[in-house]
Amino acid sequence: MTIESVIAFLEETNDPKVAYFTYTTDEAGESGAISANKEGLRLYALELLRKSLEIEKMPAQSSLVFCPREWMVSETGYNLINCVRPQYHSRETILSVIEPARYWTRDPKFEL
Repeated sequence: MTIESVIAFLEETNDPKVAYFTYTTDEAGESGAISANKEGLRLYALELLRKSLEIEKMPAQSSLVFCPREWMVSETGYNLINCVRPQYHSRETILSVIEPARYWTRDPKFEL
């Protein structure tokens, strides 16, 4: 089964009119939560699969924006997740660059 066939299946078997998908954060903005019915989750997965194909076809994109969908509702009043920022390396390579920077900025001896 190809990604394209999964996309076609999800498009054919999930009705946006009954789909519901929303996301929010806790009071501190530290933890996120999704609230969705099965159709909403499947249509969100469909959007992610489409973005994965866009990354393959157009690898120079800086970000891939989600189009507004009637079934996607934001409880926060703004879009917490409105795009995908493509990464073109393995997790190991990405973390080797990101993690040292995170630890350095959080080290109390470097704070002003």
